[in-house]
Amino acid sequence: MRLIVHMGFHKTASTHLQELLNRHSSVLALRGIWYQPQPGYAAHHDTANPLLVGDAGPFEAMIGEAKAAGAHTMILSSENLEGVVFNPEIALLIERVAADHGFDAIEWHAVIRAPGAYFESLHSQLSWHTYADSLTMFSEIMKKGVLFLPEPHYGPGATPYWFFCFDYHAFLAGFAAMPGRQLFVHDYEDRDPYPGWRIIERLGVLDMLVEQPEEDRCNHRLPRPRAEEHFRARLREAAGDLASWGIVRDAVETNLAANLATVPVYAEAVGQRYHASYLTALEQFGYSDQQEPRRHASG
Repeated sequence: MRLIVHMGFHKTASTHLQELLNRHSSVLALRGIWYQPQPGYAAHHDTANPLLVGDAGPFEAMIGEAKAAGAHTMILSSENLEGVVFNPEIALLIERVAADHGFDAIEWHAVIRAPGAYFESLHSQLSWHTYADSLTMFSEIMKKGVLFLPEPHYGPGATPYWFFCFDYHAFLAGFAAMPGRQLFVHDYEDRDPYPGWRIIERLGVLDMLVEQPEEDRCNHRLPRPRAEEHFRARLREAAGDLASWGIVRDAVETNLAANLATVPVYAEAVGQRYHASYLTALEQFGYSDQQEPRRHASG
């Protein structure tokens, strides 16, 4: 059996691919390709999030369903798995469990986009979940090449952490250095007919997945007014009671206006810093229909 791990990354049209695979899951199963059907949100977050804290139970259950369906290929897709690049124990866990259940081939797939555009889109996206300060993001990313966000959601089964990669080549080269590991990196800009389509092409089912998801199911970048509205709501939630909100409300408005206004400036600097890393990652690990990805020297 073959395991395809689609790690995202975040803000690279992962939701589009997941919706596409989910709505065609029964047709794919007839071709021996198992995409665990999802009744609501199409991503496999309910399987990925436990893996991020070392719990392989839901992953093993997914494997059991794939085997029961007679599949030769199984797809695990969650952009939360971007964190695997920074947590080698989780990658090893996935590989060990897959091998124990008879998988003899594992492919890791990541879609990456220009770092400056990633910064802008990510800042907007985070407004769904928390208050993202553009200056703090800029400082962390420029120093470390990665943004780490612990506990973006709380409670049982919630997302334990997020990692967001910007220095693509440095971290992906380290991930690919494990002997025998197959890493396929796709360019978000290679978007005809849609970003990440070469993953579908590699599965040999591009001709089957013809019914595209509705636009409102694809998690497009929020426009600035919507992001502002969401950030304000997150801060109102944090303040809690009306008295506290009354104390900070004017300061919040001042900070929020500066936060949103400076995003393009920080994005430009992030883009310049990591543009070469983005191109080098594509050059070394990029996949096309003409060639396999070139391996890391120690891979």
